Amino acid sequence: MLPGIIGSLQAMEAIKLLAGIGTPPLGRLTHYRALDTSFREIKIKPDPACPLCGENPTITDPISYQEDPCAMNNDGLPEISTQELKTILDTGFEGILLDVREQDEFFMAHIEGCELLSLSSWPEAAANLPKDAKYYVLCAAGVRSAHAGNWMLQNGFSDVTNVAGGMNSWLSQQ
Repeated sequence: MLPGIIGSLQAMEAIKLLAGIGTPPLGRLTHYRALDTSFREIKIKPDPACPLCGENPTITDPISYQEDPCAMNNDGLPEISTQELKTILDTGFEGILLDVREQDEFFMAHIEGCELLSLSSWPEAAANLPKDAKYYVLCAAGVRSAHAGNWMLQNGFSDVTNVAGGMNSWLSQQ
């Protein structure tokens, strides 16, 4: 029921924006509390350093990764597909497959031999990892693992690769 309520609100805001009517909540966050059926508005100050809408935006055009989905991302983190990961694991991978999802996600489904180090425990927990090992990092869809992989590269880890599509892609191929 809750996703339906929020989805309806989002659809209404999209219609208002497209039709140019009403007052969309730009610069405001609408918080819905289902337990007592209440709404609260939180005003959000614009971030002048935002790369998309700040004073000096650096993101000016959409980026398409469709041309080469396994290419390096903008931060220099190599990516591979889950099909490529399966091939690597089947041929005797000698490194660390690191899952950065939360514990409940990991228990629902994980790749055998994978080590769990939830991104929510970073950077303290990640500081204890060996920096000279080969890492393949995955999460549910590839976003959190990209954040983790970029952090690792910026903090002295030498061989880190993101698994694009993460467990969602892995499970859809099994």
